[in-house]
Amino acid sequence: MMWVYKLILAAIIIIIIDSLTIMKYGLSKVSIERSFDTLHANFGQNIHMVEKISNRKLLPVPWLKVESRIDSGLQFGLQEDLNILQEEFHISIFSMLPYTRIIRTHSVTCRRRGYYHLKSAALTARSITGSIFAIKDETTDAELYVFPRTLTLPEMNLPSHSWQGDRVVRRWILEDPFIRSCVREYTPNDPMKNINWKASARFGTLQVNQYDPTARHRLMMLLNVDTKLTQWTVTDEPERVEYGISLIATILDYASKNMIEVGFGTNAFLKDLQKEPIRIEPTTGTHHHVTILEALARMVILRSISFNTFLDQELERSPNNMDYLLITAVTDQDTEDRIFRLRAKGNAVEILKI
Repeated sequence: MMWVYKLILAAIIIIIIDSLTIMKYGLSKVSIERSFDTLHANFGQNIHMVEKISNRKLLPVPWLKVESRIDSGLQFGLQEDLNILQEEFHISIFSMLPYTRIIRTHSVTCRRRGYYHLKSAALTARSITGSIFAIKDETTDAELYVFPRTLTLPEMNLPSHSWQGDRVVRRWILEDPFIRSCVREYTPNDPMKNINWKASARFGTLQVNQYDPTARHRLMMLLNVDTKLTQWTVTDEPERVEYGISLIATILDYASKNMIEVGFGTNAFLKDLQKEPIRIEPTTGTHHHVTILEALARMVILRSISFNTFLDQELERSPNNMDYLLITAVTDQDTEDRIFRLRAKGNAVEILKI
């Protein structure tokens, strides 16, 4: 019977050593790295996330669990060693030999606009008996901007005239009068900004304005995230604001292609940054285009200030020679008063209801 006691004692000693080893060294030199194969992606695009789990020591890790929370706006493809709970909680379990690295490439579908920053993952090592755990949070730094969905022309629900309008815009004058000389039938090479919506309705086909001479365009798009006049911080109808964001992304695309100076502002704020309104001055160029798209991706649909306060801040800049497109679900008399003051400074203001 003595050998039985020796066997039990040996087993107890092994379990104690295993437990102590796991507690002290189980997650030592165990790390995880994550990265996306792109910094910028479009709505609906399929991309990849590369994940590297490393054990850089002599001791094996017989049972390792990796847990992280990833926003459901990123849809991961199915994998045998990946369990996803409630579309957000990602759990994987591994067994790692000494000095090994596991590399996994995940297929990811970008199904929602947003800024995704995977900052950490929780690592858990377990003893043979499962009674002892070692836990640590590992820092990761995978960043991704998913740009908003752009709209087709029928989806844009534009008013009877374009945001540029069909009137003579005096502030676009350089040295000569800026005059619309005539209208003609639309061709695929014509920019959308030249479409004359009233003439198109009258003729039954798309008509565009023909101008003499060229003019300088400066467009400032302002988005209101308030969907009710009595709203405080939380936006009651975020889907309406999401539509407005897509409108802005679509107009930005047309403006950039046609070298129109375009800017963007909103009374919302940027995710993970200070709760301050967003304003990007109009200019042109690829870098500027991407800067606005990044702001649209990162924008949180919560107000930082009221829209009327935001317009007050705009008025304090004493703008002139600017075309304002106000994209909003609601206006009141105070908003109309501020629009009147913007126009009095020599600016044009159009309102696009969402």
